[in-house]
Amino acid sequence: MPTYVCSLAEGLVNDSQKAAIAKAVTRIHSEETGAPSYFVQVVIEEKKPADRFLGGSRAAGQIWIRGDIRAGRTQAQRNAVMLRIMKEVARITNAKEEEIWVYLSNLEPTDMLEFGHVLPQPGEEADWFNRLPKPLQEYLAQLGTTKDTFTL
Repeated sequence: MPTYVCSLAEGLVNDSQKAAIAKAVTRIHSEETGAPSYFVQVVIEEKKPADRFLGGSRAAGQIWIRGDIRAGRTQAQRNAVMLRIMKEVARITNAKEEEIWVYLSNLEPTDMLEFGHVLPQPGEEADWFNRLPKPLQEYLAQLGTTKDTFTL
């Protein structure tokens, strides 16, 4: 699952803005990569302003977003994800675009373990799904995933 951690100053956004950020990041990742939206995780971490430093000085307005995503996305896809996230988060939070920094970290599928199993290589998703325990397959089916629709 792609995981995005949005780190910002405590009190910078309210609960509805947090939800809007999570929905926007989820939608953007899904639209740009084709990954099902129910796989996208978004974590909002609030930090005390004194915990943020940039160049050794306190940085109160910065918003940092790190996405750990599966390797294999094109540079155009990654650029589109980052730019769209920056623009949406700026719109939601009223922050300046230059205050929003987005980092994508590409992980090989074999460097990720989810649902108790190391993820498959691209193209091997159906075989991976078929090897999962039946209760897990049933759980994933409730999320809209079957062996025919499972892609990362």
